[in-house]
Amino acid sequence: MGKFNLSKVQEILRSMKFDGWILYDFRGSNDLALAIMDISPKTHLTRRMFYFVPASGTPVRIVNAIEAHNMAHLPGDEIRYSSHKSLTDALGRTLKGFKKLACEYSPLNAIPYCSRVDAGTIEYLSSFGVELHSSANLITLLDAIWSKEQYEENKSVAKNLHLICQDAFKLIGDSVKSGTQITEWGVQEYILKRFKEKGMWTDHDPNCSVNENSANPHYTPSPESSKQIKKGDFVLIDLWAKTEREESVWSDITWVAHADTSVPEKYSNVFEIVKQGRDAAYNLVVDRLKNKQNIMGFEVDDAARNIIEKAGYGEYFFHRTGHSITTQLHGTGPHIDNFETRDERLLLPGVSFSIEPGIYLRGDFGIRSEIDVFVDWNEVPEITGGAPQQFVPALLA
Repeated sequence: MGKFNLSKVQEILRSMKFDGWILYDFRGSNDLALAIMDISPKTHLTRRMFYFVPASGTPVRIVNAIEAHNMAHLPGDEIRYSSHKSLTDALGRTLKGFKKLACEYSPLNAIPYCSRVDAGTIEYLSSFGVELHSSANLITLLDAIWSKEQYEENKSVAKNLHLICQDAFKLIGDSVKSGTQITEWGVQEYILKRFKEKGMWTDHDPNCSVNENSANPHYTPSPESSKQIKKGDFVLIDLWAKTEREESVWSDITWVAHADTSVPEKYSNVFEIVKQGRDAAYNLVVDRLKNKQNIMGFEVDDAARNIIEKAGYGEYFFHRTGHSITTQLHGTGPHIDNFETRDERLLLPGVSFSIEPGIYLRGDFGIRSEIDVFVDWNEVPEITGGAPQQFVPALLA
């Protein structure tokens, strides 16, 4: 996340009507708080630590006497404790007079990505008379908003990702036409080679899956188990990448194609349903933001899912519609989800996320159509990298 910015944190706290933020960690249990406090996850942490940031005024570091150095870089006063009594005394003095506080907590664990503080600690903090509320939207503003530099850098990544995807499909078509053997693994290796040529990097290998393998959303080919791609096969390619710069952000897309001279209706019909769900989700974001209305992640999921359910394929769409995109592929911002969780975080200016509904017919084929969306600082959404897929291409036509 970078160096702790006190003035920015306090400005956000005031704008969201919080009295303060209580950041807590025990033995690395709260990775979100550690990132905000600019404490490396590799740091040797063995005792409880609290960092209280009031909406106005001086923060307070409450740290065990033997680990005070871990928080020394943070602005504010320091209270060192050793016994559990001295910790309780320190928290009592620090929190006195404050009411509405943020912490990494999600009521009923609705958004588990932001739920890091255990129930016992919630009870402990509440005993000081404070009201604890989720810091989810605070974290979005601090950790999930793209900078203009990140946005500009991502343009070429997104463009190249689309180009490499189309070139991979061309490789498949040319190979099948000429009778040259091509496998899922071979396509994956081709994509990785192109990433390297373009100065792009990925944390996990991309996915090329054929026929029934495409019905497994997280299938990954290997040299030992990789299907040969033949005429008449259905092919799904899912690929994601960024530059090697630590602060760069990701692009992530999925396209499908058919290795023949024409596309059977069973593929084109299912694709049309998935496409309609994808477009319904994106159009909802466009309409809400155009009319200056709030939009939350779960609502976008509903828009896509309703289309697929009405078409009779609801049971075959068994994952959330999309995920936050930041310096992490599945980032700390709002996810497009009212299925695995109910994500009530706002889609704020500067966030990016995927929209990727799918229908998976196990043992036969699966179709997913994935786009990346960026909401600019004027609250105008855009699809990054290029136009979304509109039909299933016949690679031998």
